[in-house]
Amino acid sequence: MFEFAAAGWLLALPLPWLAWWALRRWPGRPVPRAALFHPHAALLAQLAAAAPPRPRRWPWWWLTACSLLVLALARPQWIDLLPGEYPARDFMLAIDISGSMRAQDFVIDQRPADRLAVVKNTVDELLAQRQGDRAGLIVFAGEALTLSPVTHDLDLVRNLLREVEHGIVGEKTALGDAVALAVKRLRERPPAARIVLLFTDGANTAGGITPARALALARQYHVRIYAVAVGKDGRVPFPSGPNNRLGLAELPIDETLLKQLAEESGGRFYRARDGGALQQIVKDIDALETVNVKLARLGTPHEVYWLPLLAGLLLLLAGQRRRAGGVLPS
Repeated sequence: MFEFAAAGWLLALPLPWLAWWALRRWPGRPVPRAALFHPHAALLAQLAAAAPPRPRRWPWWWLTACSLLVLALARPQWIDLLPGEYPARDFMLAIDISGSMRAQDFVIDQRPADRLAVVKNTVDELLAQRQGDRAGLIVFAGEALTLSPVTHDLDLVRNLLREVEHGIVGEKTALGDAVALAVKRLRERPPAARIVLLFTDGANTAGGITPARALALARQYHVRIYAVAVGKDGRVPFPSGPNNRLGLAELPIDETLLKQLAEESGGRFYRARDGGALQQIVKDIDALETVNVKLARLGTPHEVYWLPLLAGLLLLLAGQRRRAGGVLPS
């Protein structure tokens, strides 16, 4: 499917033609043209005067080039449409980025990795495999923040997730606020697509909404929570101090609360103690929830503005070369 992303620029298409018509109707002071000095200029001038006058032609290359440049400004796009109805998944990602997610009790490529890095890596792989699915992104620590509403532009969600770092919204864990915000974002979605994938490693330690109140909202709007508790039990490596020196710290996970959020909302609770388990959990969630999405149009846009832009510039260059210079006697 072909469309213009900035179709308003199409209103400027008549302007080059109006400008040419205005110059023809109200000619101004003639502009000096390029001159060529030649020893036989007088003879050449007599020959030129004897030649029959040539009819004035339209500057078609200039008009066409300007029209193509206007088309480029309108940003033509080609969109690969997906079927009008197809099985897909709608879900909201809620990812804990609190201070406890700095714990380095995972391994990526045989190197120690913190919990947030493993979650980001796993979710990125999940989104990369999706076709036609829609996802949103919430991050939370001392407060909850929506980075993206539910969208089919999963590349955007992946790029936003890559930019997420520790500490951008505090160090504590506003778990209740995150769940409530996810419910708010999903309550207008189709009932079968109201799913929250919650990745966290802590208990509720901040925020203005309690987990009990957030759970009540989830049940009211039929939002299912798939809670993933990330991290190992006991004392784990944790960076601290000005030099982020690794030490051992105990970071307890409130499994009881997470199980309650998942089970009472109609979702499921998972415990991820290593990277392999985390990926298996994502695969299980991926296999569980499929809904039929019915849309008039959906697809990935491909920018093709460079085609009229290149063609317009080439025509302007070609037209410049066709300009003839005058001849003056020496």
